[in-house]
Amino acid sequence: MLRFVVIELRQHLSCANVFLTFQESMDALDSLRINVEDSLIRLRHSCDSTVAEVNVAKYFTILTESFSNLVVEGENVSFRISVQNIKDVDRQQNDIDKALENPKFQLEEGQMASLHCKQCDSSLCGGEGSAMSYNKVREFPSGAIDMSEFFCHHGPNFGDVLMPRTQDMFYGFLFIILNMENIRKSTKEREGHLYCGRCNRYLGETQFEGKAAKLWTESVVMKLNSVLDPLELFDHKPQQLIQMLMLKIINETSLPSPEPLLRNLHFTKVLLEACRPNRQQQYLLVQILEKNLPILKNDQELDDVTPSKDVFIHLLKVDLETHFAFKLLYRLIEVTQPNEEEADESSTEPAMLSYWQQDINILKMRISPFLFQSLVDELNVNSELLPEMYRNNKDSFTMSYIFQ
Repeated sequence: MLRFVVIELRQHLSCANVFLTFQESMDALDSLRINVEDSLIRLRHSCDSTVAEVNVAKYFTILTESFSNLVVEGENVSFRISVQNIKDVDRQQNDIDKALENPKFQLEEGQMASLHCKQCDSSLCGGEGSAMSYNKVREFPSGAIDMSEFFCHHGPNFGDVLMPRTQDMFYGFLFIILNMENIRKSTKEREGHLYCGRCNRYLGETQFEGKAAKLWTESVVMKLNSVLDPLELFDHKPQQLIQMLMLKIINETSLPSPEPLLRNLHFTKVLLEACRPNRQQQYLLVQILEKNLPILKNDQELDDVTPSKDVFIHLLKVDLETHFAFKLLYRLIEVTQPNEEEADESSTEPAMLSYWQQDINILKMRISPFLFQSLVDELNVNSELLPEMYRNNKDSFTMSYIFQ
């Protein structure tokens, strides 16, 4: 029957948008009954003896005669309700956000460390199991930072300063920069892309005309001194990478505002770029519409209630949890080889891409193909929570969420 319940809570408008996702298309049902009460949304369709109850009493009270904007489409049903007595759902995780905004780099200057391929554990610097001490462990400019704004003084050539020596390690947003001599013997290079010499995992790309290597931290781990277990280079959990990316984008483009409503609305564009291990370029055009949008939803997909011959009606209680979300539009563009024939629609994509690339008001970020694909996958899954009429627009952009 019911799979997911997502409620957008609009505190300042005293209303809520309810999105329901079912296991089967509404076309296969004779009827679906939706009852809206003060503290409950009750659902039952004609082909099932199960009644689903969504209790919202601890979040708000529903004005029962305000049911409107009903949309029934495929596996999705949505409607709007007016609400009152809204409980405070302001963010309670500022400390978590700050930790994700500025994840700690876990290597310090002077520490002995060895770098390894995350997939096969082979040593990337020096011989097998070798460790070395890095004299300089410094931040490298990334995101929207201009080179001229990164330094406290203007030298003759920024490239000379940013080029790491053999005992230097620079780090940026989920990447490290090393001198190419450190990893030349343990890696393979193909058209500026670097792969593990043992297992061929994609590691990163060359920089500074092949004199340095930019390695994505999703492909590299380190071992400190006598610690046998590998460590991530940044202090974070793998499932937090997408949230880290979104917070990075917000920080790069945010304008402070004293108005709480304006702080939640965040109209900004970002062009994300990645290169797949097969060296195909990918771009994701993202327009963030809202940040910190209060969302009530069930975290796990709902299971069917086991039928019982002794009970005529089976009750399914839906527990909602509070989340905050980025609501955004996105569009994936994959650049094919020039000699391949392009379809009519794909021929319009380079024009859109070129427009975004040339717009100086749009943030451009290059990220790893692993993070890029994880982001696309999550956006695709979350977009299914919305009816198609809200999900897609005429410019081939898709509406979705990133939940925090």
